[in-house]
Amino acid sequence: MKSLRVRLTLWFALSFLTVTAVFMFFTYRRLDLQLRKETFQHEYNINPNWILHGSYSEEEVREIMAELVVASLTYSLPLVLVTLLLGYFIARKSLRPIASLNQQLQSITTRTLQRRVELTEADEQFRDLLSHLNDMLARLQQSFTEMSLYAAKVAHELRTPLTILRLKVEQCEGKIEPELAEELQSELHRLSHVVDQSLLIAKADQGRLVWTAARFDLSAMLVELVKDFHLLASEEGRALQWEAPRGCCVETDPRYCKQILHALLTNALMHGRGAITIRLRQRDGRVRFTLANQVRPAARSGEQTLGLGLRVTRALLSLQPTLRFRQHHGSRYHATLLTFPAADGAAGVTTLDKACQLTDVGS
Repeated sequence: MKSLRVRLTLWFALSFLTVTAVFMFFTYRRLDLQLRKETFQHEYNINPNWILHGSYSEEEVREIMAELVVASLTYSLPLVLVTLLLGYFIARKSLRPIASLNQQLQSITTRTLQRRVELTEADEQFRDLLSHLNDMLARLQQSFTEMSLYAAKVAHELRTPLTILRLKVEQCEGKIEPELAEELQSELHRLSHVVDQSLLIAKADQGRLVWTAARFDLSAMLVELVKDFHLLASEEGRALQWEAPRGCCVETDPRYCKQILHALLTNALMHGRGAITIRLRQRDGRVRFTLANQVRPAARSGEQTLGLGLRVTRALLSLQPTLRFRQHHGSRYHATLLTFPAADGAAGVTTLDKACQLTDVGS
Protein backbone atom coordinates (compact mmCIF):
# COMPACT_ATOMS: atom_id res chain seq x y z
CA MET A 1 0.00 0.00 0.00
CA LYS A 2 1.35 3.38 -1.01
CA SER A 3 1.92 5.91 1.72
CA LEU A 4 -0.25 8.99 2.03
CA ARG A 5 2.65 11.20 0.98
CA VAL A 6 3.10 9.26 -2.27
CA ARG A 7 -0.63 9.35 -2.98
CA LEU A 8 -0.78 13.11 -2.44
CA THR A 9 2.25 13.60 -4.68
CA LEU A 10 0.73 11.52 -7.47
CA TRP A 11 -2.63 13.25 -7.07
CA PHE A 12 -1.04 16.70 -7.38
CA ALA A 13 1.11 15.66 -10.36
CA LEU A 14 -1.76 13.97 -12.20
CA SER A 15 -4.07 16.92 -11.58
CA PHE A 16 -1.52 19.38 -12.91
CA LEU A 17 -0.67 17.21 -15.91
CA THR A 18 -4.35 16.64 -16.69
CA VAL A 19 -5.04 20.38 -16.77
CA THR A 20 -1.94 20.91 -18.93
CA ALA A 21 -2.94 18.11 -21.32
CA VAL A 22 -6.46 19.51 -21.71
CA PHE A 23 -5.06 22.97 -22.39
CA MET A 24 -2.61 21.60 -24.98
CA PHE A 25 -5.37 19.57 -26.64
CA PHE A 26 -7.63 22.57 -27.18
CA THR A 27 -4.66 24.66 -28.30
CA TYR A 28 -3.75 21.97 -30.82
CA ARG A 29 -7.30 21.76 -32.14
CA ARG A 30 -7.62 25.56 -32.41
CA LEU A 31 -4.32 25.93 -34.26
CA ASP A 32 -5.19 23.09 -36.61
CA LEU A 33 -8.53 24.73 -37.40
CA GLN A 34 -6.92 28.08 -38.14
CA LEU A 35 -4.26 26.60 -40.38
CA ARG A 36 -6.68 24.48 -42.39
CA LYS A 37 -9.82 26.57 -42.68
CA GLU A 38 -8.82 30.21 -42.30
CA THR A 39 -6.76 32.32 -44.71
CA PHE A 40 -3.99 34.70 -43.81
CA GLN A 41 -3.16 38.10 -45.26
CA HIS A 42 -0.19 40.42 -44.86
CA GLU A 43 1.59 43.22 -46.70
CA TYR A 44 4.17 42.54 -49.33
CA ASN A 45 7.54 44.01 -48.39
CA ILE A 46 8.60 45.17 -51.85
CA ASN A 47 5.37 46.93 -52.56
CA PRO A 48 3.44 47.99 -49.42
CA ASN A 49 0.31 48.57 -51.45
CA TRP A 50 0.07 44.90 -52.28
CA ILE A 51 -1.94 42.68 -49.92
CA LEU A 52 -1.25 38.96 -50.23
CA HIS A 53 -4.01 36.45 -49.50
CA GLY A 54 -3.49 32.74 -49.18
CA SER A 55 -3.56 29.64 -46.97
CA TYR A 56 -1.24 26.79 -45.92
CA SER A 57 -1.18 23.59 -47.89
CA GLU A 58 -2.10 20.27 -46.31
CA GLU A 59 1.53 19.19 -46.16
CA GLU A 60 2.59 22.42 -44.45
CA VAL A 61 -0.18 22.03 -41.88
CA ARG A 62 0.99 18.48 -41.06
CA GLU A 63 4.60 19.65 -40.69
CA ILE A 64 3.61 22.49 -38.35
CA MET A 65 1.42 20.24 -36.21
CA ALA A 66 4.12 17.56 -36.08
CA GLU A 67 6.63 20.14 -34.86
CA LEU A 68 4.14 21.22 -32.22
CA VAL A 69 3.72 17.63 -31.00
CA VAL A 70 7.48 17.05 -30.89
CA ALA A 71 8.00 20.27 -28.95
CA SER A 72 5.25 19.32 -26.50
CA LEU A 73 6.76 15.89 -25.89
CA THR A 74 10.23 17.40 -25.51
CA TYR A 75 9.11 19.74 -22.76
CA SER A 76 6.76 17.23 -21.12
CA LEU A 77 9.48 15.16 -19.39
CA PRO A 78 11.02 18.08 -17.47
CA LEU A 79 7.50 19.26 -16.70
CA VAL A 80 6.65 15.86 -15.20
CA LEU A 81 9.79 15.84 -13.05
CA VAL A 82 9.20 19.38 -11.82
CA THR A 83 5.58 18.54 -11.06
CA LEU A 84 6.54 15.44 -9.08
CA LEU A 85 9.13 17.32 -7.05
CA LEU A 86 6.73 20.16 -6.37
CA GLY A 87 3.97 17.73 -5.42
CA TYR A 88 6.29 15.82 -3.08
CA PHE A 89 7.37 19.05 -1.40
CA ILE A 90 3.78 20.18 -0.90
CA ALA A 91 2.70 16.74 0.37
CA ARG A 92 5.63 16.58 2.78
CA LYS A 93 4.88 20.02 4.15
CA SER A 94 1.18 19.21 4.46
CA LEU A 95 1.85 15.96 6.33
CA ARG A 96 4.47 17.42 8.67
CA PRO A 97 1.87 18.01 11.45
CA ILE A 98 0.76 14.37 11.20
CA ALA A 99 4.37 13.15 11.52
CA SER A 100 4.87 15.36 14.58
CA LEU A 101 1.60 14.13 16.07
CA ASN A 102 2.56 10.50 15.48
CA GLN A 103 5.95 11.02 17.13
CA GLN A 104 4.36 12.59 20.20
CA LEU A 105 1.81 9.80 20.52
CA GLN A 106 4.52 7.13 20.28
CA SER A 107 6.38 8.72 23.19
CA ILE A 108 3.35 8.46 25.50
CA THR A 109 3.39 5.34 27.69
CA THR A 110 1.44 4.15 30.70
CA ARG A 111 3.87 6.08 32.89
CA THR A 112 3.48 9.34 30.93
CA LEU A 113 -0.26 9.52 30.40
CA GLN A 114 -0.23 13.02 31.86
CA ARG A 115 1.43 14.33 28.71
CA ARG A 116 -0.63 15.96 25.97
CA VAL A 117 -0.04 16.41 22.26
CA GLU A 118 0.31 19.84 20.70
CA LEU A 119 1.14 21.41 17.33
CA THR A 120 2.47 24.94 16.99
CA GLU A 121 1.16 25.42 13.46
CA ALA A 122 -2.07 23.55 12.89
CA ASP A 123 -5.11 24.12 10.73
CA GLU A 124 -8.61 24.14 12.16
CA GLN A 125 -9.10 20.46 11.30
CA PHE A 126 -5.90 19.52 13.14
CA ARG A 127 -6.90 21.60 16.15
CA ASP A 128 -10.16 19.67 16.41
CA LEU A 129 -8.24 16.39 16.15
CA LEU A 130 -5.80 17.52 18.85
CA SER A 131 -8.65 18.47 21.15
CA HIS A 132 -10.30 15.06 20.76
CA LEU A 133 -6.98 13.22 21.24
CA ASN A 134 -6.15 15.16 24.39
CA ASP A 135 -9.64 14.51 25.77
CA MET A 136 -9.16 10.80 25.10
CA LEU A 137 -5.74 10.85 26.81
CA ALA A 138 -7.29 12.56 29.83
CA ARG A 139 -9.97 9.87 30.06
CA LEU A 140 -7.34 7.13 29.68
CA GLN A 141 -5.21 8.71 32.40
CA GLN A 142 -8.16 8.92 34.77
CA SER A 143 -9.27 5.34 34.06
CA PHE A 144 -5.74 3.97 34.36
CA THR A 145 -5.14 5.81 37.64
CA GLU A 146 -8.41 4.58 39.10
CA MET A 147 -7.67 1.02 37.97
CA SER A 148 -4.16 1.08 39.48
CA LEU A 149 -5.43 2.51 42.75
CA TYR A 150 -8.20 -0.08 42.88
CA ALA A 151 -5.77 -2.93 42.18
CA ALA A 152 -3.40 -1.68 44.87
CA LYS A 153 -6.26 -1.30 47.34
CA VAL A 154 -7.60 -4.79 46.63
CA ALA A 155 -4.12 -6.27 46.98
CA HIS A 156 -3.62 -4.51 50.31
CA GLU A 157 -7.03 -5.64 51.54
CA LEU A 158 -6.32 -9.26 50.62
CA ARG A 159 -2.90 -9.53 52.22
CA THR A 160 -4.19 -9.37 55.80
CA PRO A 161 -6.96 -12.02 55.44
CA LEU A 162 -4.55 -14.37 53.66
CA THR A 163 -1.97 -13.94 56.40
CA ILE A 164 -4.62 -14.67 59.05
CA LEU A 165 -5.74 -17.78 57.16
CA ARG A 166 -2.17 -19.06 56.94
CA LEU A 167 -1.68 -18.58 60.66
CA LYS A 168 -4.95 -20.37 61.45
CA VAL A 169 -3.98 -23.28 59.21
CA GLU A 170 -0.65 -23.53 61.01
CA GLN A 171 -2.43 -23.55 64.36
CA CYS A 172 -4.79 -26.30 63.20
CA GLU A 173 -2.12 -28.58 61.75
CA GLY A 174 -2.62 -31.09 64.57
CA LYS A 175 -6.41 -31.07 64.18
CA ILE A 176 -6.68 -31.65 60.42
CA GLU A 177 -5.13 -34.19 58.11
CA PRO A 178 -1.52 -33.44 57.10
CA GLU A 179 -2.32 -33.72 53.39
CA LEU A 180 -5.16 -31.23 53.70
CA ALA A 181 -3.02 -28.85 55.75
CA GLU A 182 -0.25 -29.02 53.17
CA GLU A 183 -2.73 -28.42 50.35
CA LEU A 184 -4.23 -25.43 52.14
CA GLN A 185 -0.80 -23.95 52.83
CA SER A 186 0.19 -24.39 49.19
CA GLU A 187 -2.98 -22.73 47.95
CA LEU A 188 -2.63 -19.85 50.42
CA HIS A 189 0.98 -19.39 49.38
CA ARG A 190 -0.08 -19.24 45.73
CA LEU A 191 -2.78 -16.67 46.47
CA SER A 192 -0.32 -14.59 48.49
CA HIS A 193 2.10 -14.69 45.57
CA VAL A 194 -0.63 -13.50 43.18
CA VAL A 195 -1.53 -10.66 45.54
CA ASP A 196 2.12 -9.62 45.88
CA GLN A 197 2.54 -9.62 42.10
CA SER A 198 -0.62 -7.57 41.61
CA LEU A 199 0.56 -5.06 44.19
CA LEU A 200 3.96 -4.87 42.51
CA ILE A 201 2.37 -4.19 39.12
CA ALA A 202 0.16 -1.48 40.60
CA LYS A 203 3.14 0.21 42.25
CA ALA A 204 5.17 0.03 39.04
CA ASP A 205 2.33 1.54 37.02
CA GLN A 206 2.05 4.37 39.54
CA GLY A 207 5.80 4.98 39.51
CA ARG A 208 6.16 4.21 43.22
CA LEU A 209 8.94 1.62 42.86
CA VAL A 210 12.51 2.77 43.42
CA TRP A 211 15.18 1.04 41.34
CA THR A 212 18.36 0.76 43.44
CA ALA A 213 21.33 -0.33 41.34
CA ALA A 214 24.02 -2.53 42.89
CA ARG A 215 26.88 -4.67 41.59
CA PHE A 216 26.44 -8.42 41.95
CA ASP A 217 27.24 -11.69 40.23
CA LEU A 218 24.35 -12.65 37.98
CA SER A 219 25.83 -16.14 37.56
CA ALA A 220 25.46 -16.84 41.28
CA MET A 221 21.87 -15.62 41.25
CA LEU A 222 21.09 -17.81 38.26
CA VAL A 223 22.57 -20.86 40.00
CA GLU A 224 20.26 -20.36 42.97
CA LEU A 225 17.21 -20.05 40.72
CA VAL A 226 18.16 -23.11 38.66
CA LYS A 227 18.50 -25.20 41.82
CA ASP A 228 14.97 -24.19 42.80
CA PHE A 229 13.45 -24.85 39.38
CA HIS A 230 15.13 -28.13 38.47
CA LEU A 231 12.91 -30.00 40.93
CA LEU A 232 9.77 -28.62 39.29
CA ALA A 233 11.12 -29.45 35.84
CA SER A 234 12.07 -33.00 36.84
CA GLU A 235 8.54 -33.61 38.13
CA GLU A 236 7.29 -33.01 34.59
CA GLY A 237 10.09 -35.11 33.09
CA ARG A 238 11.78 -32.07 31.53
CA ALA A 239 15.48 -31.32 31.41
CA LEU A 240 16.88 -27.99 32.54
CA GLN A 241 20.13 -27.16 30.75
CA TRP A 242 22.14 -24.10 31.63
CA GLU A 243 25.47 -22.44 30.97
CA ALA A 244 26.69 -19.59 33.14
CA PRO A 245 30.37 -18.63 33.02
CA ARG A 246 31.85 -17.43 36.27
CA GLY A 247 31.91 -13.74 37.10
CA CYS A 248 29.14 -12.34 34.85
CA CYS A 249 28.79 -9.21 36.96
CA VAL A 250 26.01 -6.70 36.34
CA GLU A 251 24.94 -3.44 37.89
CA THR A 252 21.20 -3.29 38.49
CA ASP A 253 18.66 -3.85 41.26
CA PRO A 254 19.19 -7.43 42.53
CA ARG A 255 15.69 -7.72 44.05
CA TYR A 256 13.83 -6.88 40.87
CA CYS A 257 16.36 -8.72 38.72
CA LYS A 258 15.65 -11.92 40.63
CA GLN A 259 11.91 -11.37 40.24
CA ILE A 260 12.31 -10.90 36.50
CA LEU A 261 14.36 -14.08 36.08
CA HIS A 262 11.95 -15.99 38.32
CA ALA A 263 8.97 -14.83 36.24
CA LEU A 264 10.67 -15.84 32.96
CA LEU A 265 11.57 -19.30 34.26
CA THR A 266 8.05 -19.79 35.62
CA ASN A 267 6.56 -18.83 32.27
CA ALA A 268 8.84 -21.29 30.43
CA LEU A 269 7.92 -24.05 32.87
CA MET A 270 4.17 -23.47 32.73
CA HIS A 271 3.68 -22.72 29.04
CA GLY A 272 6.44 -24.76 27.38
CA ARG A 273 7.48 -28.34 26.91
CA GLY A 274 10.68 -30.28 26.41
CA ALA A 275 14.07 -29.12 27.57
CA ILE A 276 14.63 -25.60 28.91
CA THR A 277 17.95 -24.11 27.83
CA ILE A 278 19.48 -21.16 29.69
CA ARG A 279 22.67 -19.39 28.63
CA LEU A 280 24.56 -16.46 30.08
CA ARG A 281 27.07 -14.57 27.96
CA GLN A 282 29.14 -11.42 28.46
CA ARG A 283 30.03 -9.45 25.34
CA ASP A 284 30.58 -5.81 24.33
CA GLY A 285 29.87 -4.47 27.79
CA ARG A 286 26.57 -6.33 28.08
CA VAL A 287 25.55 -9.54 29.84
CA ARG A 288 23.06 -11.52 27.77
CA PHE A 289 20.57 -13.91 29.35
CA THR A 290 18.93 -16.28 26.86
CA LEU A 291 16.11 -18.69 27.65
CA ALA A 292 14.70 -21.08 25.03
CA ASN A 293 12.11 -23.84 25.14
CA GLN A 294 9.67 -25.62 22.89
CA VAL A 295 6.17 -24.24 22.51
CA ARG A 296 3.36 -26.29 23.97
CA PRO A 297 0.53 -26.79 21.44
CA ALA A 298 -2.64 -24.92 22.32
CA ALA A 299 -4.70 -28.06 21.99
CA ARG A 300 -2.62 -29.79 24.66
CA SER A 301 -2.32 -26.79 26.95
CA GLY A 302 -5.36 -26.64 29.18
CA GLU A 303 -3.95 -24.48 31.95
CA GLN A 304 -5.70 -21.25 32.74
CA THR A 305 -3.23 -18.70 34.15
CA LEU A 306 -3.47 -15.11 35.19
CA GLY A 307 -0.48 -14.16 33.02
CA LEU A 308 1.02 -12.04 35.78
CA GLY A 309 4.58 -13.26 35.29
CA LEU A 310 5.30 -11.47 32.03
CA ARG A 311 3.19 -8.54 33.17
CA VAL A 312 5.45 -8.15 36.20
CA THR A 313 8.51 -8.49 33.97
CA ARG A 314 7.40 -5.75 31.61
CA ALA A 315 6.34 -3.51 34.51
CA LEU A 316 9.77 -3.83 36.14
CA LEU A 317 11.66 -3.43 32.88
CA SER A 318 9.81 -0.19 32.20
CA LEU A 319 11.51 1.26 35.27
CA GLN A 320 15.03 0.67 33.97
CA PRO A 321 15.76 1.60 30.33
CA THR A 322 19.27 0.11 30.50
CA LEU A 323 17.73 -3.38 30.48
CA ARG A 324 16.70 -4.64 27.06
CA PHE A 325 14.01 -7.27 26.66
CA ARG A 326 13.08 -9.11 23.48
CA GLN A 327 11.01 -12.20 22.76
CA HIS A 328 10.74 -14.40 19.68
CA HIS A 329 7.60 -16.49 19.24
CA GLY A 330 8.06 -19.25 16.68
CA SER A 331 5.77 -22.08 15.64
CA ARG A 332 7.86 -24.62 17.57
CA TYR A 333 10.27 -22.69 19.79
CA HIS A 334 10.07 -19.69 22.07
CA ALA A 335 13.16 -17.63 22.92
CA THR A 336 13.68 -14.77 25.36
CA LEU A 337 16.66 -12.41 25.32
CA LEU A 338 17.40 -10.14 28.26
CA THR A 339 20.54 -7.99 28.35
CA PHE A 340 22.03 -6.20 31.35
CA PRO A 341 24.75 -3.55 31.55
CA ALA A 342 27.94 -5.29 32.65
CA ALA A 343 29.66 -3.99 35.79
CA ASP A 344 33.23 -2.73 35.42
CA GLY A 345 35.54 -5.08 37.26
CA ALA A 346 34.65 -7.63 39.90
CA ALA A 347 35.80 -5.88 43.06
CA GLY A 348 33.34 -6.26 45.88
CA VAL A 349 31.22 -8.72 43.91
CA THR A 350 30.48 -12.24 45.05
CA THR A 351 31.38 -14.78 42.35
CA LEU A 352 31.09 -18.54 41.97
CA ASP A 353 33.80 -20.90 43.09
CA LYS A 354 33.88 -22.58 39.71
CA ALA A 355 32.59 -22.00 36.22
CA CYS A 356 29.15 -23.38 35.48
CA GLN A 357 29.17 -25.20 32.16
CA LEU A 358 26.28 -26.55 30.10
CA THR A 359 24.72 -29.01 32.50
CA ASP A 360 21.54 -31.04 32.60
CA VAL A 361 20.35 -30.21 36.09
CA GLY A 362 17.42 -32.54 35.84
CA SER A 363 19.62 -35.60 35.41
